[in-house]
Amino acid sequence: MTAVHMEREQEGGLAGGQTGPERRRPGAPSAAQLAVTALQTMIESGPFTPGAPLPPQRELAATLKVSRATLREALSILATLGLVSIEPGRGTFVRARTGDEGEQPPAPSWRFAARYSPAEVYQFRYIAESHAAQLAAMNHTEAEIAELQENLVRFRAAAQANDIAAFAQIDFDFHRLIMRFSRNRLLADMHASFGRVLLESSRLPARRDRLWEPVREHERVVEALTMGDPEGTGYFMRRHLSRTADRAGIVLTELV
Repeated sequence: MTAVHMEREQEGGLAGGQTGPERRRPGAPSAAQLAVTALQTMIESGPFTPGAPLPPQRELAATLKVSRATLREALSILATLGLVSIEPGRGTFVRARTGDEGEQPPAPSWRFAARYSPAEVYQFRYIAESHAAQLAAMNHTEAEIAELQENLVRFRAAAQANDIAAFAQIDFDFHRLIMRFSRNRLLADMHASFGRVLLESSRLPARRDRLWEPVREHERVVEALTMGDPEGTGYFMRRHLSRTADRAGIVLTELV
């Protein structure tokens, strides 16, 4: 393992293309995602109340039948989603439910703060993904449109079920597909190389009464892309990313 690879592993796996999200078959949840969904259910309808500590990790891992490493990843995801707070030396605590009308999303737990701010990530996404969307509108195939439509079906289902972990993963998959369909290998490789960071940006918490907004925004992107309208596709992608950042409490200058 090279020094660069060791550094990236120590930073939490910034190069997530080969070892992270890219190796997961689209539509197949990872072990950590399954654990997140189970914990979300336990938090929202089970024995864990706001402010209460979660059981020790060894006990919780045994209950969920997952490894400690998988549980730690799941708890990190839950912290980014705003469902728990991890307090070193004290434990993990359930956060008060957010997302009801009039409530603001919690401050994000951002594991890549030493390298990039959430605003920097969204600035990159705004530029790269809007251009990729324009290229995809000029180069797509019927099979690729079918993939995007299938992704939309799963995205709607996750929003309907209020499964925010699956919702974030499917959102990431949508943008990964757009980058791949651009036919620009450098854009696709950059997205893969920083897959963990970009997936984390999809997990930043937003009000739950606004989950259908990104669904409609994805629909607009796919409609314009299907029509072979690069200008419209780029416009709707920029609008989507700007609004997504806003829902996470990030100010992003929109260039339309």
